[in-house]
Amino acid sequence: MSEHDTPEVPEILTKKTSMQLAPEELEERILKFLASRRLCVLSTCRDNVPRSTPILYRSKGYTLYMAGEPGHKLGNIKLNPKVSVGIFDPKAEFSEDWHDITGLQISGHAILIGKQDPGFQEAFKLFGRPQAWAEHWFGMMIEVIPDSIELLSMAFKLENYAARQIWERPGL
Repeated sequence: MSEHDTPEVPEILTKKTSMQLAPEELEERILKFLASRRLCVLSTCRDNVPRSTPILYRSKGYTLYMAGEPGHKLGNIKLNPKVSVGIFDPKAEFSEDWHDITGLQISGHAILIGKQDPGFQEAFKLFGRPQAWAEHWFGMMIEVIPDSIELLSMAFKLENYAARQIWERPGL
């Protein structure tokens, strides 16, 4: 190929698909993705200043739990419970294969759970740490309840589905 030749655009980028997964199939794929990951980026905002924090999480159904140390994210959530969470499949980071691009975007709200609050012990147990650690820990559990989840997977196009699939919490 000479310097004047235009490289061929991969078919995955030009393939137009709009078919949506059946709701049950989408739910299954989202839950499987959430359960297979442990690290996310939690985005909060205060006074129109966004902040994104890499943080470990565990999931129970669609709900995420994070162990939050005191800092900006907890203060932001106290003032504005609306949050966004991003999770990606790390194999895509160094892959040249467009089909490996997979990620999930959650829009929802967060609830802070202190040690004395109902649900703290149950959330803490999800992390598999000794219970004695909870007694000495000075942070809070962050519970993220999704309003919507966007699952993006370029590989969906191989199945003739749209790359972006959207789940919305029933009753919104």
